[in-house]
Amino acid sequence: MLIREMRPEEKPRERFKESAGDVSITELIAILIRTGRKNHSVREVASDVVSFLEENCGEAWIEEPYWKDLTDIPGIGADKAVTICAAIELGRRLAGRFRKRELPDFNAPDRVASYFMEMLRHESQEHLYACYVNTKNRLMGKKEIGRGNMNAAPADIKEILRWAIRLKARGIILVHNHPSGFPDPSVSDIQLTKKVARACAFMDFDLLDHIIIGDGVFASLQEKGLM
Repeated sequence: MLIREMRPEEKPRERFKESAGDVSITELIAILIRTGRKNHSVREVASDVVSFLEENCGEAWIEEPYWKDLTDIPGIGADKAVTICAAIELGRRLAGRFRKRELPDFNAPDRVASYFMEMLRHESQEHLYACYVNTKNRLMGKKEIGRGNMNAAPADIKEILRWAIRLKARGIILVHNHPSGFPDPSVSDIQLTKKVARACAFMDFDLLDHIIIGDGVFASLQEKGLM
């Protein structure tokens, strides 16, 4: 079956948009090469590429892919071969970079505060961040959720949860600054924390803490029993 004959939801690109993890290697190759060859669909040519890689290209080749090897496959010219090898090389480099990188340890409030202190202590606006951690409380990613005037940083709870789902986080830590330099939690800070905590619990996430950054000082709502 040709790609154009498929229903939209069956096409590799559309399936990738819905869930990248559910797309097969053959479909990923099809997305990269875009077209097939005479009397053969792009999916068939992509399948030939996968077979070639499995049969002829071991770990050493993946470490240093050579595009000309792929041009032996009917329907794969120089442009398509380079595109495939570039994707392999990109994945290899990114995997190596993130494997070697030590994820920040957010096991204690002072470590979270130290991470954000110089970033936020002198800001004239409030900035609200959601930090996403794994089962070992290592930082998987952070997202600025909102920024506001001297009095408030608007919070989008749906956005907080959307990124938690996307990153497959175990827990969430909120961080925001007080431009006044004093990190004492306000009534609105406490209300926001409890509102986010309820939403997190409903979605099976843990809101672990809410850190407020002042000028060289910080406050942890968890330590203060205000969660």
